[in-house]
Amino acid sequence: MSDNKYENVSELIHVFQRFARADWRKKTMWDGLKASEIRLLVSVKQSNDKGTSGTTVTELSKILQVTSPTVTQMLNSLIAAECVIRTVDKTDRRITGITLTEKGNLLATKAIDRFKSIFKGIIDELGKEQSDQLILMLNQVFQFLEAANKSLDE
Repeated sequence: MSDNKYENVSELIHVFQRFARADWRKKTMWDGLKASEIRLLVSVKQSNDKGTSGTTVTELSKILQVTSPTVTQMLNSLIAAECVIRTVDKTDRRITGITLTEKGNLLATKAIDRFKSIFKGIIDELGKEQSDQLILMLNQVFQFLEAANKSLDE
């Protein structure tokens, strides 16, 4: 083993750059929707599947880690595409819920199935033990990057 623990830093940078350029999540998916809009549909579906009658813009903003105006812009596009509808809360008219249409539910289900298929393929490729190690290491990397990001903001 080499005495230089940083000898592969260039290779690590290269791998992360390759992930950044990978287009497995960025492609326009079904019916001309953007990947971000598909993620929003999936978030609404997952929230609604938990028993929520209508997800709010604020909740979606927190889930997707984007601003409320960004969510609103995507929602307007998805409403125009007939994938979601806004509903007004009966007890507080200031609150609007977001629910999927039949079309939106179908697209969200397709997206979930596609992502599960991709990640099942990764598990098949790596095996259970290496997949578990990958999950552990990626979580550690994510925590490190979040902490590094916070320290830059201070």
